[in-house]
Amino acid sequence: MDPYLYVFLISIVPWIELRGSIPLGVIMGLNITKVFFVSLLGGILVIPVLFVAFDHIFPIARKIKIIDRLYLIWENRVHRKYMKYANWELIGLMLFVAAPIPGTGVYSGTFIAFLLGLERKRSFLIISLGAAIAGILVSLIALGLKSNMVYLGGLF
Repeated sequence: MDPYLYVFLISIVPWIELRGSIPLGVIMGLNITKVFFVSLLGGILVIPVLFVAFDHIFPIARKIKIIDRLYLIWENRVHRKYMKYANWELIGLMLFVAAPIPGTGVYSGTFIAFLLGLERKRSFLIISLGAAIAGILVSLIALGLKSNMVYLGGLF
């Protein structure tokens, strides 16, 4: 299998996304620029698919009483907290997706945008920008770790 296709496929796996595919590409010795863009493309292509999936899955899932009850509790809590930050919603969403930690990627960002009813075109752009920032940060971290490994390898 083409190694860049492998990186692309890893980048679309939920909660691994480019936070896992970029370090993998670096470990594989691939060109970091290509790895970055292939991983970013994988993340960005998932966003519209997720919006459509959420449109179809949520009405079905909410027909189950316990899921609906939990959803309403969670939605009430989120909206109460959200009102404090409504003016910062898009910047907050971008920073959330940009944080290079597990659980804050494109899947989570799209889910939050869906639940808050944010406008989709803007959300797509903001989530994509957040993913690009995360990709840059992860690339820098992965390259830094690789160079330290090379350095440490020369000591032994």
